[in-house]
Amino acid sequence: MIATALIADDEPLLRQALAAQLAQAWPQLQVVAQARNGREALQAFETLRPQVCFLDIHMPGLSGIDVAARVARRAQVVFVTAYDAYAVQAFAQGALDYLVKPVDAQRLHDTVQRLQQRLQQPPPLQD
Repeated sequence: MIATALIADDEPLLRQALAAQLAQAWPQLQVVAQARNGREALQAFETLRPQVCFLDIHMPGLSGIDVAARVARRAQVVFVTAYDAYAVQAFAQGALDYLVKPVDAQRLHDTVQRLQQRLQQPPPLQD
């Protein structure tokens, strides 16, 4: 199944590392954008409409939590962060998963499987 994704993290090496891990775990995933901060992430999301957003929590400007609050109804959100203290907030914003850096390959594989299952489900009916 081909899917599209956005990676948002203020650390370029961490964005690249996650993209490389995703290429291994989910070869059919196309990373359509990488953002350095929350504002760039929102702009890329509105333009490209990726199905999945991998978000860091702490970024300049808008946080990953702020971004998730605006996109979670339209995309699957996975937080990838060094901070485990924000998990409750992340899930309150509709996150599918919460991965702590450095990302364990097996945890990422499990998350990818959950994402693939979720993306194959029909979208919920809107009111």
